[in-house]
Parts: sequence; structure tokens; C-alpha cells
Amino acid sequence: MSEDSSLVQEAFPSYTEDPIKFEAATTTLKDEVLYIVENAIPTVVTFSFQFTFQVMAPIYFAGQHGDQYLAASSLSMAIFWITGPVIVNGFSTAMDTMCSTAYGAGSYDKVGLYYKKCVTILILAFIPMSFFWLNSAPVIRLTTDDEDMVALCDLYLKLMPFLAIPMVVFECSKKFLQSQNKFNVPTRIMLLGLPITFALNHFLFDIGFLAPPISLILGYWIITALILGYICFIDGYQCWNPNTTMQQLFSDWAPFFDLGVPGVLMIMSEAFAFRIITFLSARFGPLAIEAQTIVTTVASLSYQLPFSVGICCSTRIANYIGARSGNYKMALKCAIGAGWVLSFFNLAWMSLLRYPIAKIFARDEKLIELSARLFIVVAINQFLDSINIICAALLRSQGRQNVGSVLSLLCYYVVATPIGVVAAFPFGLQVYGLWFGLAIGVGILSIAELMLVLKTDWMAILKKSTNIV
Repeated sequence: MSEDSSLVQEAFPSYTEDPIKFEAATTTLKDEVLYIVENAIPTVVTFSFQFTFQVMAPIYFAGQHGDQYLAASSLSMAIFWITGPVIVNGFSTAMDTMCSTAYGAGSYDKVGLYYKKCVTILILAFIPMSFFWLNSAPVIRLTTDDEDMVALCDLYLKLMPFLAIPMVVFECSKKFLQSQNKFNVPTRIMLLGLPITFALNHFLFDIGFLAPPISLILGYWIITALILGYICFIDGYQCWNPNTTMQQLFSDWAPFFDLGVPGVLMIMSEAFAFRIITFLSARFGPLAIEAQTIVTTVASLSYQLPFSVGICCSTRIANYIGARSGNYKMALKCAIGAGWVLSFFNLAWMSLLRYPIAKIFARDEKLIELSARLFIVVAINQFLDSINIICAALLRSQGRQNVGSVLSLLCYYVVATPIGVVAAFPFGLQVYGLWFGLAIGVGILSIAELMLVLKTDWMAILKKSTNIV
């Protein structure tokens, strides 16, 4: 057994006596805070760089070829985001539960088996999705009447099947390493990957409109090769499970669908809620849609920190559940405390810096003023959303994605959207009303998830985890 594995066994001792009893706690508040700080920083960098690599860079370089290409690239990436990364990110939350719990229990072969199963399921799922990308023109026509735009987007999306395999393998490999508490490895990979995709865009610039998607595809294959090389030859191979049989790989998929499908619904419900606000904002004129674009961009940035902390907390608690360690209690308190700290942090910087931030994106005084006022409502929403993000991560650590998905759908589409529409139109609050409705929905969602986490039947979670380890 490697030195790393020995250290892990000390931190997460395997259960041997009573399979439905937690061992005595050994951690401290200081230990848990240090764990979050040390691992959240590289995770924030990873997700920020990956978002730039995956979305921002292709759109930016498309804009270098002209405004029409910028618009076509933005629409193409929006369609691809919903039909690609959202599905991968959502379904792979099953690994947050299964791999992290198995790792905490010392069932290292199962960590590798779960990783390979998730990769296999997602690659097979993207076979029919590839047919959609190859024949996407009818769907694109539902969003625009410009046939030139339709043709460009259709051409762009026809390349996406080449991206499916590396996208799936990289994301699952990232989760595979994170479940082993190797959070800084994906960070190092992305630090190499981002300049590579920039270089590819410059080198392929003369190709024209297709240079950004081709650069994205080549870049993804490169970072996927790098992360697989790291796992196989440097670290992470301890959980690889080289003796996996085809029968093992293609059997017992039900737990992945039980956890993965609700995971997709949780992420997609929030993504569509933001799309609805953007779509409805267009009803209030170009100034409103421009302000909406500014605040949404900043809100996406503020999302990264609590999301990264949530991943660390989810992994930590799932490790403790697998190890049957009473340390989960301190980790849970620390996670919820971190959620409140991040809530106030996001509220503070977004409200206090609203004018300087607006001036970064705009020069028109009316747009700056509208954006700055809108940031007040958005800051309140982000205050509430930080708790939601952390609690959703804690539910994932317990394997309760199904509960989270139902709550998300109800709060976003039964509460937030109707209230936002009523506030925006009959009450005349316009774009402020849309965000007000979202804040109400997110607030209710945060309270409901927090109560679920605090009222958790941990013995039931422990018994359920025996099927994983």
C-alpha cells in the first residue's frame, strides 16, 4: 500500500466491528477549516479556468472574426452548454456520492469501478446526443429567424460529437481524483490547458469561424490525455482497478441513474431559470438585456467560490460516511458555517462594489446606473444562493440528489418564475421583479435544504452507504 493510502487509512479508518455504527470523532474545527481552505482554492482555480477554457475563450476568439460570428458562437455555445456540459456535470454528481464514500471506506477497487461505469454510461448517452448536434438546424430555427445564423450554428454544432468523449473522460477523471482528495491535480492540468487553447486559437486563426471550436476540441483531447497520464503514471492509479471485467462494467447501473438523473435536473433547473430571466429581460428593451448580461456574468463568477467549497465539503463528508467516522458532525458544522461566511462575503463585495463593477462592463451612464441598482437585488439572491449551493453539495454527499432535484424544480418553476413574472409585468418592476422572484425561490430552496440537512437521519444514510462500499 502506498504512503498516501496509509495516510488516508488513518484519516478515514475502515469500519470492522459494527457496520451500522459511527466510530468516535477525532477531528477538530481547525482540521476541517484547514481542509476546506487548502482544497477550495485549487478547486476555484480549476473551475474558473475550465469555464474560461470551455465557454469564454471560444466566444472571445469567435468575436475576433466579426460580430456575426460572435453572435453565432454565443448561441451555439448556449445550446451546447445545455445539451453537453450540464448533462455531464449533473450525471457525474453520482461520483460525488459513490466514489467518495467508497474511498472513505477503503474500497479502492470500487472507486475505480464506479469511475469507469460513469464514463461508459455517459459516452453511450452522447451517441443519441451526437445525432442531435449533427441535425440541430430545426431547433436553432426556434431561436432565430436569421438563416445565416442558423447555418453558422448548425456548422458549429456539427463538430461537437468530436468533443463528447474527451469532455466526459476529463470531467469524470476530475471527480475520480477529487474523491481521493487530490484537488490540486485538475488545477495543474488546467493551468497547462488554458494557454494551450489560446495558442491553438492563434495558430488556427486563418481557418475562420471554425477555429475556436476546433481549438476547443483539440485542447480538450490534450488535457484529457494529460489527466489520464497523471492517473496512470504518477498518482491516482491506486484506485484504477485494472481487473475490471466487462460484466462488472455493464451491470448494476441503477444506482448511477438514481443519483445522476436527479443531479442533472438540479443543475439544469437552475440553468434554465437564469435563461428564462434573460429571455424575459429582452421584453424591457436593449438597456435591460445589457444590464441583465452584466449582472448574470458577475453572478456566474460569484457562484464559483461556494460551488468549489461545496465540492470539498461533499467529498469530506462522503469520505467520513464511508469510513463510518463520527468526524462527519464537525465537518457538517464547518460546511454550514462556511456557507454563511460565503453568503455574507458575496453580499458584501457585490453590493459595495456595484458601481466599479458596472463601469468595467459599460460606459453608458444609464446602463451603469441600471446595472448598479440591479446588483442590489442580485447580491441578495447570491447571499441566499450560497447556502443553497453548500446544502445541495451536502445532500449529494448523502446520496439524496432525488430530494434536491424535486425541491429545485418546485422552487424555481412553481415559486420563483411565477412570482418573478407577476412582479415584472403586472406590478411593473421589470427586470428587478424577475430577480426578486428568483431570490424568493432561492430563499425558500435554501431554507428547505438546510432543514433537510440538519434533520438528517444519519443512521439511515449509514445503512444506505453499505450498498456502495
